[in-house]
Order: sequence, then structure tokens, then C-alpha cells
Amino acid sequence: MRSRRLLCLAVTSVALTLTTGGCAAPASPSAARSATQQAAPAVAVVPAADQPATQPTAQPATQPATQPATQPTGRVVRSGCNVDTSLEVCFSSPGTQGGSDAAVVRRFIEIFGEAGAGDSLRVAMFRWDIPATTTALVGALERGATVELVADADVATKPAGRQLLARLRAAGATAVVCQGACLPWRGSGPAPPSQDVNHLKLLLADIGGRRSVVTSSTNFEGRQYSQYNSLARVYDDGLYGFALGYFERLRAQSWTVAGQTWKDRQKGYAGPPAAAVYPRRSDLVLSTLKQVRCVPGARTVDIMVAVVQRYDVRAQIGRLAQDGCRMRIVTTRDLIENWLQKPFRLPDGSTVDLPDRNVRTVVTHDKVYAIHAKVAGTVQHVVLTGTSNTTCGGLLYNDEMMLRLDGAWAFQAYSAHVGDAFEHAHQARTGVVPKQARCR
Repeated sequence: MRSRRLLCLAVTSVALTLTTGGCAAPASPSAARSATQQAAPAVAVVPAADQPATQPTAQPATQPATQPATQPTGRVVRSGCNVDTSLEVCFSSPGTQGGSDAAVVRRFIEIFGEAGAGDSLRVAMFRWDIPATTTALVGALERGATVELVADADVATKPAGRQLLARLRAAGATAVVCQGACLPWRGSGPAPPSQDVNHLKLLLADIGGRRSVVTSSTNFEGRQYSQYNSLARVYDDGLYGFALGYFERLRAQSWTVAGQTWKDRQKGYAGPPAAAVYPRRSDLVLSTLKQVRCVPGARTVDIMVAVVQRYDVRAQIGRLAQDGCRMRIVTTRDLIENWLQKPFRLPDGSTVDLPDRNVRTVVTHDKVYAIHAKVAGTVQHVVLTGTSNTTCGGLLYNDEMMLRLDGAWAFQAYSAHVGDAFEHAHQARTGVVPKQARCR
């Protein structure tokens, strides 16, 4: 099995205050680029037809034409982007923006808008129905950037996605559509319902000679605007090289490229920073949680994951609750909240009953674990984030990517994001408790 190499990102420790609105642009990719971001087209998208009835249909407000080059020290924006030396994190906050927030999708559009001749954009995406993202990516191609796309078959079911595929292929760009996950499973068949997909929201950007890896929880579909989402952009050549090797395998739809086959060991990047790609048997999230111990002065575990269904991860959450961790947990479904809150037995035979007040439900699509505790014997600040829900599919059947970002700055930003969602969340409105299938 491939050992996931943990991404450890050294960032400056600062006290952060949560604020609403605004977006800090990342450092300029080259001296030739302006510190002020190019104007992004206003994004106004009608939510997809299959949007759940509980999601608001308000469209995002028109965004400002430019964004400030830096975010004031010590402040974290709920809606927008926050920047440290080699890391940018962006959040959407529909709870503070009238029910709809385009901040994370807008950042992708801005990055596409920065690319021109000599630059490259490689995108792997699950769903695509936002015309503005199509226009922005095709615009980069027309300005001379190299553009490659690896997409799930769902992209071809939406007008914006079909237009994207047609325009990229007409211009000679690479556009691969995978029927199911691009890469072979690690689990036994058949795949769980709604799994076996290219679930990535991944961008590899080489702009002005500066390389970055962007991974996010947001698809390019309108209903995401009513959901809490986040984006992490890491500037690191080593991580970029690792992600490029993964992208090449997605494009080839094989773990073997140029005679080199990736097994579980090669599917992890040690960093710093750290990453793991999927499908695989071992899991960056689980291995990290197993190393966490809460101690006086370091006992915060904030979790916002749209869907949690794995018994092994639930067991670690329960152990941390018994360990005295202060926990806030946000999911997107009442049934998932109830499953976590119901008393359950740990492998050692003890029973855990997570306090109902610590587990809430909100419309979220995020995947975040923000931890300040003793990790592998040392007090650390750790964030796990990326594309994967805590499901069997996210581990064994889907194309996914997870990052580990270490440092107080990243922790405080993501903890504030979870706190924002928790503040706007509610207790489950049904008492039904589902029985989850076990991974196979």
C-alpha cells in the first residue's frame, strides 16, 4: 500500500479575526503581472434543476471588478480569499451573503483569466454547468495558454460542459471524458451507489513561471453557490510535480504512464506540504486522525464534511470526543448528523455518545478537518481538506485528492470557516438514523 506522504506547509502563526466580504488576491505570479487581479465577469447562475428543494435559489450578487492585492493582517474573510506566502485559501459563506455566494467559483474564473501565451492550465472536474467558467477557460486557450481537461461523464450532460468540450476540441486542446472513475478501483465491485466517478475539483496552473496546485470542494455547478465551499491554492513545485504525475494518469486512464506504475506508495506525497490521491487503500484522513491526541491548551477539532459514512472515521471522531477534544461537526444531511449523534460502540468496547449540540446540519459541500492538538506526539495545527467525502467511494472508487496543510495560519482560517457554517447550522429536523454500508 502506498504510504500517503503528509503535506506539511510552514505558515506564519497569526491571530485571525473573522470578517465578512472581500477577497485577497495571491502574490503576483511574475514581475510582469499586476498585483491587482484582472476583472472577473459577474457570475449569475440559475441553480441546477436537480437542486434540493431546501437550497435557496438566490443568485450571487455582482462581484467587485477588482480585489485588493493583500488582506489586512489578522483578518479572515468569510466570503473571499486569504493569503499567506505560499498558500491561498478561499471560502464561500452563503449564510452571510443572503443564501448564495460565488466567491470560490469566482476565484477559479480569475485564475483562468490570468493565463496567456506560455502558460498552462490543467483541470480535472466532476460537474460543469456554469457558462462563465467555460468562457474563462476557453479565453485562456484563445490567448495562447495550453489547456487540458479531464472530466467526468457528468460534464457532457450539461450545455455549458458540452460547449466547453466542443470548443476545446475544436481548438486542438486535450479533453478527456471518463466513463466512471478515470482510474481503476481499489475496492471490490459493484461500486456503491453514486460512486465510481471522477470526483475531482483540481487545477494545475503554471502562470508566468509560477506553479500552483488548486484543490477545492466546489464543482462548477450553480447549486454550489448555496453551499459552503472552500479552495486551497498551494505554490510548491514538488507538489505540482506530484499532481502533474497524477493528472497524466487520469488523462491516460491508467496508473501506468511511461512505464511507471503507481501503487499506493506512489499515491502519496510526503511534502511539505502533504497530499494523497485516490482510489487507494490507505487514507490520509484516517491515518492523521489516528495520530491525534487532545491535551490541555490544544484540544480543538473542527470538522465540516458534507457526507460522513465510514465507520473507521466515525470511530476516530468518537475516540477524540472521549479524549476531551472540543468538537464542532457540520454535515449537510440530517441523516448523517443523526448517525454521528447516535450512541455507538468503539473497537475497545466502550460506547460514545456525541453531544447533539456539537453536531449540526447546514447546506455544505465542504471537506475540512481543522485540528489543534497533539499530532504524532507533538502539538501541531493541522488542516485536512480536498475533494473527498468520508465515504467508501471517496476512498476506494472515486478519483479524489486530499491535502494536509500544517501551521497556525491555515488552521485558524479553516477553523473560522467551520465556525461560520456552525453558526448558521441547525439541529436535525428528523429522527431517522440510517444504517451505513461498510467499505469492501
